[in-house]
Amino acid sequence: MARAGSYREVLSSVVEAIYDCTLNPGRWRDTLLRVGELTQSTHVAMGTMDYEHGQLLNPVEYGYDPTYWKLYLERYSVNPLMRRSHRVSLGAVYTIPMLGDLGDYLRSEFFNEWIKPQRSGDLVGLNGLRRGRRVVGFVAHRTLPQPAYDRREVHLMRQLAPHICRSLAISDVLNQRSIKTRALEATLDTLSTAVYLTRADGRVSYMNAAAERQIRSGNALRIIGNQLVPVNHEAQTAMTAAIAGAIADEVALQVPCVALALPGRDGSGLVATILPLGRGERCGVSGSFATAVAVLVQDPELAPPPSGRAFAKLYGLTEAELRVLLAMAPGLGVKEAAAMLGIAEVTARTHLQHIFFKTGTSKQTELLNLLRNSTPPVNVA
Repeated sequence: MARAGSYREVLSSVVEAIYDCTLNPGRWRDTLLRVGELTQSTHVAMGTMDYEHGQLLNPVEYGYDPTYWKLYLERYSVNPLMRRSHRVSLGAVYTIPMLGDLGDYLRSEFFNEWIKPQRSGDLVGLNGLRRGRRVVGFVAHRTLPQPAYDRREVHLMRQLAPHICRSLAISDVLNQRSIKTRALEATLDTLSTAVYLTRADGRVSYMNAAAERQIRSGNALRIIGNQLVPVNHEAQTAMTAAIAGAIADEVALQVPCVALALPGRDGSGLVATILPLGRGERCGVSGSFATAVAVLVQDPELAPPPSGRAFAKLYGLTEAELRVLLAMAPGLGVKEAAAMLGIAEVTARTHLQHIFFKTGTSKQTELLNLLRNSTPPVNVA
């Protein structure tokens, strides 16, 4: 595990590695190793569970005994634990205790012949992508006598979750192995997320169809002098600095991408992610556009928010309110969230009422849908 003083650097390197996997899936195994080190996990794996055909596609793993991994692929890739975990919302982090009654799992052949012999303990995971009856799962395991995952490891995975989901969603629609200008344009136009590619001078070199619609609305973002200009003055300053810093590779923040709130004129707004394209495998993403930075802009009501802090800023949530919201994100009730945070239930309920008021919601399900909409950022039609 990294020293405390290097925690932010380690987290930053893991997030950057996740985005490099967008363009080179062959890097996932090394990235799984980094996630394992960060969360003190002995095993990490990911793959696409195809329930229609009952098989695991594109599996990648780190730390498993080869004999047991082969047995898993041949006999146990469809099992009670995975079936239950795959019902969890996209991007929501879970551990075994969060999955509810696991009687069928504990009585299963899978548990007795695969889990117990390896002394497998707790796991922490998330679902990164869903297409029909296919689910891309990402899980880290511990072996006994290691303790169950605590709030620290769950918090770490929640920090990684939006980046994993975004990387998988983009990989799903971008085939970067033989990228061409027209192919890139056609692919980006399938995204419901607005994509703006900017040159080294900060000028926009390309917008996909969703971005053009966004600009026409003019509610939160405009183009002036061929540069992106938020309607909110504070957001203008922040975006200018973020794009300039990303191009200069001197971003002051500790992660290789920056999330910004873009308030709109009508009280709603957007969330933007500034992603440098000059590092690692991403440097070749759009060479024909002479692009240095990608700006991904999403409506929180239509797509998963890329940053809890940006979401909180957009709706004016306090740090305490954000902590309660994130604790409830996996589906916990107010009482359970309060217990996890170590605060009184009445305090948590007060924070929740403030969150309802600020976000214009009135029910927990409505609020959580706003926070993590399960619709992938791709146009179906």
